Amino acid sequence: MKYILLCLFILGLSFGKIHAQETPKTKTKIYAGYALFLNYNLYSWYQKPSTIERPLSSSGQVFNVLPGLGLNFWVGDVDHWIISVEGGIEYLPFALDTDIYKGMGALSIPILAKVQFPVAKQKSLWLMLHIGAGAQFLHTDIYARPDAYQNASNPFFTSIVGEVGVHISTVGYKRQHIREVELFFRVGGGPFGTASFNTGLRLTFWNRFGA
Repeated sequence: MKYILLCLFILGLSFGKIHAQETPKTKTKIYAGYALFLNYNLYSWYQKPSTIERPLSSSGQVFNVLPGLGLNFWVGDVDHWIISVEGGIEYLPFALDTDIYKGMGALSIPILAKVQFPVAKQKSLWLMLHIGAGAQFLHTDIYARPDAYQNASNPFFTSIVGEVGVHISTVGYKRQHIREVELFFRVGGGPFGTASFNTGLRLTFWNRFGA
């Protein structure tokens, strides 16, 4: 995880240097803050590693009825780049394997580091992109398990993930990001057949320290 953070930090500094060269007369200001966000997963799919279950089995759900919740801490020159570290929790009550039913429900705890940057600006409305990487801790087939699987081992497993997203962000006084709507795609994998995929919408409420 520390190598992921280091790579994203270097990438963020690179964006800052590039923009600083393009606009040398602009004084760079570094801000920090936190943000709260709500996820609405449009589709989620998780595959267990073969160390837990053979043959490989997966669990998925379309249009989650419960929003995911999360928190991030960020720092950056908001005109050019923002680096953040975030964690969230997503519960899918109706996730299941449609081939062989082994239970319902899935829990996801993603922890990621991200770099976000604007690609177009129009007054108080900005179009932004982000790239990120991290780990996603997963648990599937949580409840309503058939008798044949009641005593079967069913631990958490981990998927190493990458994420990209496109944002529409409202920006207020002193370049303060206020609210943001985002479409994201998160793909991951791991040893022994572990795999994961999420796509959905996210609503973020930005806050700046000392604003």
